[in-house]
Parts: sequence; C-alpha cells; structure tokens
Amino acid sequence: MASRIFTGLLFAAALIVPACSPSPTTVDSGEPLFVEAVDYADFTPAAGCTTDVEDATYRACLDPDELYAAAVQSAQDADNPLMVVWGFEECSYCMKFKAEEMNPESPRSIQDFVTNTLSDTQRASLPNDGSDFQISVLHVHVRAPAGAALAERLGVTDIARERGWHRVWSPFVSFTRPGTDAFVAQTQFEQGEKPCHYVDDFAISLQQLDYIPEDPSREREMCAAA
Repeated sequence: MASRIFTGLLFAAALIVPACSPSPTTVDSGEPLFVEAVDYADFTPAAGCTTDVEDATYRACLDPDELYAAAVQSAQDADNPLMVVWGFEECSYCMKFKAEEMNPESPRSIQDFVTNTLSDTQRASLPNDGSDFQISVLHVHVRAPAGAALAERLGVTDIARERGWHRVWSPFVSFTRPGTDAFVAQTQFEQGEKPCHYVDDFAISLQQLDYIPEDPSREREMCAAA
C-alpha cells in the first residue's frame, strides 16, 4: 500500500512540475536584427557625381528623398520599424557604429536583442515572442546638401539645435513607424543624459513608437550626453 501511495505522489508531482515551470525566456534566432531597407544599386546616381566610393555606406550621389520614400515603403511592407542612420563616409564613429551593430560577419542578432535587451513583458508583446522581429535600416549621407535638407524637413536638425549643435552630428539615429507620422530620435530623452548602450537607445525608441510597452522593471543605464 505504501509503495502504491509513494508511486502516486511521484506521478502527481510529475504533472505539477511542468505546469509550474517558468516559460522559456530566450529566443532561438540567430538571424540579424537589422536588414537593409533598400538596395542602393537600384537607384541611379546623379549625373556626373563621382563622390561615392564602391560599396559606400553613405551615398552622396543618390537622391536621399527617393531613398527615404523607398525605405519607408519597404519597411511598411515588411511590418518593420525603420531606423535611419545619419552620417557620412569619412565619419570614424559612423563606421564604428556599423561595424559593431551591422557587421555582416558578426551582426547583432534577433536573439541577442530580444532576449538580452527586452524584458519578458516587452518580448511577449511582439508577434511570435519577437522570434522574427527585425528593424529595417537606411543610411543617409547627412553632409551632402540633399541629405542635410532631408534632415531639416524631417525635424532631425531641429533636435540637434535643441541640444546646442548647429547641425546634425554623426552617427545620429532616428526611428520611424512606417504608415504613420510617428518619428523619434535618439536625443529625445531626459535633458543632459542618454542611454549608455545603443541597444537601450533602440529599445526606448521602440517604446516611444508603441512597438513594445514601457516596462519600469527593465532598468537602462543612462550616461551624460556629450
């Protein structure tokens, strides 16, 4: 009798344990978080313009208005947020940013961002727990006259001026929710400070665009703004 009772208790425990076990908090996707919003080869350089080197990241010879319109459309079609990185080819920090975040040999992955940067609540708010969440990216040459004009029209330059700069510094990161007028930029945080890590900058921008909810339980380290 005692052995039958003991066996029954073990069986009941086996049923209870899985029900009480926490749900997985990792996303098994090594796919890159960032995807190019456009194929720059699809666009025709301005006649006579020879500024761009082969495979340039920031294209001074391409019409930024055409690039931006196409990027918004492709991001909307993919149901992705659109991240615009404003910079220029000779900017060492722009190249460093790309190497650290979008290096094709070792790109930031969906798994890394969704698992390590977002809270459980934020991750659960995304379709499929964020396992296929990606961000479309466009690079705009902000030192070219047309690129600077686009930054002016979108309000990027105004944000820079509010922080005491006479022009957009680089790299400058903005986010847009395609299909809406929602637009945020990395500087729209508490005066005098910014996230210490770009991934937290990305997450806060996604909060501001209502892709994910704000979660006070997920603290983000802030540093003094330059």
